[in-house]
Amino acid sequence: MSQNEGQQGQPAPKGPGRPGAMTMAMQAVNIKPIGPKVLRVGVIQGGKIIEERIIRKRETVTVGGSERNHFVINAPGLAQRFELFQLVGADYILNFTDSMSGRVGLPAGVQSLEQLRTSGAARNAGTYFQVKLNDNSRGKVVIGDVTLLFQFVTPPPVQPRPQLPAAARGGFAKSIDWMFTAFVLFSFMSHFGFVVYLENADWPIEQGIGVIPDQYADLIFPTEEPPPPEPTSPDAPSDEDQPKAETEKPSKDTQQQESPKDKGNEKPADTGPSDQEVAEQSARMAEEAASAAEALLLGALSAEGGGALADVLAGGAVTGNAEDVLAQAAGVGVAQNSSGGTLRTRSGGGGSGSVGGLGALGAQGGGKAVGEGGALTEKTVKGNIKLDDGDAVGGTGDFDAKLVVAEVKKRLGAIKACYERELRGNPSLAGKVTVQFTIEVSGTISKASATENSTNNPAVAACVVDAVKRFRFNPGPEGGSVTFAYPFVFAPQS
Repeated sequence: MSQNEGQQGQPAPKGPGRPGAMTMAMQAVNIKPIGPKVLRVGVIQGGKIIEERIIRKRETVTVGGSERNHFVINAPGLAQRFELFQLVGADYILNFTDSMSGRVGLPAGVQSLEQLRTSGAARNAGTYFQVKLNDNSRGKVVIGDVTLLFQFVTPPPVQPRPQLPAAARGGFAKSIDWMFTAFVLFSFMSHFGFVVYLENADWPIEQGIGVIPDQYADLIFPTEEPPPPEPTSPDAPSDEDQPKAETEKPSKDTQQQESPKDKGNEKPADTGPSDQEVAEQSARMAEEAASAAEALLLGALSAEGGGALADVLAGGAVTGNAEDVLAQAAGVGVAQNSSGGTLRTRSGGGGSGSVGGLGALGAQGGGKAVGEGGALTEKTVKGNIKLDDGDAVGGTGDFDAKLVVAEVKKRLGAIKACYERELRGNPSLAGKVTVQFTIEVSGTISKASATENSTNNPAVAACVVDAVKRFRFNPGPEGGSVTFAYPFVFAPQS
C-alpha cells in the first residue's frame, strides 16, 4: 500500500506477525464446534419449501394435526401427536409407520424405510418402527403430500438483536417537553390550591334582621302611615301671628340657670317599640285570630249545636241569593252598618234575640256560653279491633302467616280509623269484616275483597279493603302467590 493511500484515511499497513482479516476468517471456519450438533428440518409441500427450522434445543420433535406440535401436518392415518424424532439420552431415534416412505443415510449406507422394515434393521415397536441416528445422518420422510428433509448441523451463532445507535436511543428524560410539563404543573397547582382555599375559608355569614330583603321585611313589620294633619279653622291664629316671644330661643341667662344636675336627669326621647316587640305582638295577634277562626268554624259546622252552616246546607246545594240563604240560618243577622246586625234566634229555641259579642254567644236552648277566644272540644270516639292469625285459603306459594299479622299491626291505625269514622255516626256499630286478599311473589296485593261483613256498613268494609290493598311484604311468598282470609272484629270501647 502506498504512502498516499495511508494519508487518505485507509488502514495502515499490518505490522510483522499480525494476521490479516482473511486469515482470521479462515481460522474461524476451522474452529471446532463446542457441543453436539442440532437437528435441522425443512418442510416441502407442492414442490416448494414452506418452512425450515433449526431445533437448537435437543428435544423430541413431534408432528401431527395438533397445534402444539413442532410441525403441523394433516395426513390420513397420522395421529394428532406423533414423535418423529425421539430424543433418548443423547441420541435421536427416527420413528416411522407403514404409511410413511423415504430414505435415510446411515453408517451402513443409504437405505429406504421399506428396506429397513423388511430387513429387520429397524426395531419393531408395535405400531411403528425405530432407527437410531447419529450426527452424520440425513434423509427424508414422506407423510402424505408433505416431505420432511432432515440433517444434523453445527448450531449457528445467535444473531444479536438489532439496536439503534446510542445517539438515537436517548432516554425517557430527553423525550419530555419540560416547558409544557412546567406549564401543566403550574396550572394544576393553581387550580387545586384555589379549590383548597375555598374549602377551608371561613366566610362570614350575616345574621339578624338586616339580612331580610326589604320586600319581606315590609310584610313582617308593616310600617304605620302617619296620621293626616288636623284641619285648621279660619279663626285659628297662624304661625305668623304667634307671639315672637314663643319662638325665640332661650337667652343665655336662662341657659345658665339650668344646672348640670338637671341636664343629667333628662330622659331620652321615646324611640318607639323595638323590632322584637313588634314581632312578638304580630305573632300574638295572629295566634288569637287563628283561635277565633277555629272556634267560629267548629260552631258553624256543628249540626248538634245548631250551627249556621248546617242550617244553610240542610236543603241541599246553595243556588239562591246569599242574603236569602243566610236568612234561613238561626242566629245569623245581616249587617246594616258598621255596628253589625241583630242575631235572630233559631225557631223553637229560647233565645232572646239580643245583640251580643262573640264571647257572649251561647248555645241555643239554654247552653253554656262560649268564652271569647276559646276552642270547642269534640268527644273522642274510639273502637277496639280483635286480631287473629288469618288462614291461607289458596295459592301455590309458601308464606308465613306471622308476616301477615306483623303487616296488619303496622297498618292498624288506618284500619282502626275506618271503623271509628263510622262509629261517630253510629255509636253501637260493631261486627266482623273478613277480607280475602292475594299476595304476589313481589310482595304486593293483587286482589282484595270483603267476603264477610256483619257490621252491615259497606263504608267500613270498603275502607278496610282499600287499606289492605296498600299492604307490602318484603320478601314475598316463595314458589308463587298465596291467598289469605283475614278477619277484623270491631267493637266500641266501653
